[in-house]
Amino acid sequence: MSSAIVAETNIEESDFPMLAGKTQKLANVAKKRPVLATLCCLLLVFSLAGFAFSTPADVQPNQPELFVITRNMQTYDLDATQWNFPMLLAGFGSGPGTARLVEFSIDGHDLLPLVPKSNRTISVLRVDNEIDSKSFERWNNYRRRAAVLRVRDDERISFTETEEHEFRGLTNRIIDISDRRRDTDAPQIAEITVAVSDLPFKVAAGDYYHVKIAVERGRHLSVSEGEILIVDVEPLATNPIWVPADLHIHSTFGDPSGRNTPAQLASLLAGKGYRIGYVTDEPAGWNMSASTIPPTMGSSGWHGIGAPRATWDQYRTTVRNASTVQVAMFPGLEISASTLHRTYSGIHNGHALAYGIQNLTGSGIGTFETTGLRYNWFRPNELLHNININNPGSVAPGPGPSSAAIAHPTIGHPWNPLFLGVGLTERYDGFELMTAGQGLPSRGGFGPNALPMEIWRSELVHRLPGVFTSVVLGGGNFPSARTGSDWGNHWFTDLATDISYYTYIGITGIGSLPADMRTLSQVSVNRALRAGRTVASRLGGFATLRLRNAQGSLQELGSWFNLPIGATVSGEIVFRAAVPGNYRIRIIENSSGRSGLADTRHDSLRHVNAGQTVTIPVSFRFEGGQRSYHVIVEDASAANDFIYTSPIFIRQ
Repeated sequence: MSSAIVAETNIEESDFPMLAGKTQKLANVAKKRPVLATLCCLLLVFSLAGFAFSTPADVQPNQPELFVITRNMQTYDLDATQWNFPMLLAGFGSGPGTARLVEFSIDGHDLLPLVPKSNRTISVLRVDNEIDSKSFERWNNYRRRAAVLRVRDDERISFTETEEHEFRGLTNRIIDISDRRRDTDAPQIAEITVAVSDLPFKVAAGDYYHVKIAVERGRHLSVSEGEILIVDVEPLATNPIWVPADLHIHSTFGDPSGRNTPAQLASLLAGKGYRIGYVTDEPAGWNMSASTIPPTMGSSGWHGIGAPRATWDQYRTTVRNASTVQVAMFPGLEISASTLHRTYSGIHNGHALAYGIQNLTGSGIGTFETTGLRYNWFRPNELLHNININNPGSVAPGPGPSSAAIAHPTIGHPWNPLFLGVGLTERYDGFELMTAGQGLPSRGGFGPNALPMEIWRSELVHRLPGVFTSVVLGGGNFPSARTGSDWGNHWFTDLATDISYYTYIGITGIGSLPADMRTLSQVSVNRALRAGRTVASRLGGFATLRLRNAQGSLQELGSWFNLPIGATVSGEIVFRAAVPGNYRIRIIENSSGRSGLADTRHDSLRHVNAGQTVTIPVSFRFEGGQRSYHVIVEDASAANDFIYTSPIFIRQ
């Protein structure tokens, strides 16, 4: 398999038991069994990452042009049973309103016979009245590069400042087109679904598979090429059971024109190796200035205050009922903080994620406008406070303790710097290190020196004293390492981007992971989130740090204990690779005034195969004071995985 970036062509014509282990290697034989290929109506057009378009290279001035929109870079888990290829055709000129699928291949294997002939005719969306073809082509080329950068670092396609500025401007134009067409002229999306068991080759973790799609419109042929990367993602048991999750994903409840229901999201998450999906749709309040609005789901103000929306109970029930044997689904929220006190403003001060909540109305009766969870109405500290007090209890059958996390701190609608550090006084328990749009220079990369990671370490140091206070007084207050795909939060994004990034949640008190994830206790998940037992991973690799306290017992991420100055700290790093690679593994110490990477307490290199688990003994000296220790794992191979653990804290 080639791991090189595929250019578009345009022509005319071990140490701990694995849970739910890989019980079957996918040695596939060629078959001609028909595979479902459906044309889905109503959906999006574009976005800033995730699809490949193409244009004929020798088109004449009056000839029609055609762009084939498919996902340029996808990842699937080794256990996935099917691969999906959504496709949209965007056309210029007066050519036919449909085109024919004439080639569909993976790694040179002809899979077109698997697509029913009745599904090979695809509608073409005309866009030439809204944007010129050259601008569209430039935007598409930028978007294709951005899609690849979400999965791996590659200096050959990195953006210059000028290119990124142009990309942002073109993306805004495409979004405007999408919004205008959302209700009146939504495009038709063709989706090819391939059963992995029908592939005429063996699938292996770490391999890239070259995908080629060609369509013919009249006498003109347009070709789009892309890749699939296979990762090996698994839950892993040390002391907690570490379960891969997407903690920031959106459904039809967040926007009336969204496409994917919670049940559809559960199916998509299963193919990526996730075992938990937290749907974080927006509550009502977006673009609304009314002082009294109903406490319901569905943030979009475009359809008017009186538009039908779901109650919290309807939303919660639908999300929970979407759980499957493979994936547990839980309801949460994403809420924007306002710049004004209980007044709508068009400016975002930052987005917070809410987990473990039990309602939208808040404490008491008729308090939606004071202690509730209304969108863009509360200032940052008030919003975090309302999330934390929404469900402070943790007794079943309730959802467990509510907690807040910081969403996309530097990307999209970034957090106002005034409300991080000293300006953010309320407790929050998670911080997204990786999220949608990441990979572009100004939006933050994935390495330890990227802006989200630098801000995270600064927040760890700023909140370090709060970790050691009494639990009664809110002890354990620190930002744990999280990710979130932020996928599907607008009508076009579910076609244009891919679900990505993993947060491992360390769940205790359940003995073993249920064979049927529908029985997983939400209380246990929300307790782990409140306690900050999380690991952030780019491609699905896992690492954890375990250090011995003064009694010799191994302590897990998020814990804290006392040691005398000069004591020897011993323990171990447990690491499992999702793709084969050469990994640098470090322990970073941060303390008052030292939030950088200079204080390294362990640094080693390991070659690890996909699915392999290694345990690395560690030992270092404790210098006193209050200090945090977390692990950074970096892969130097073509598929650059990055892993960041939440810290363990030690004080003298």
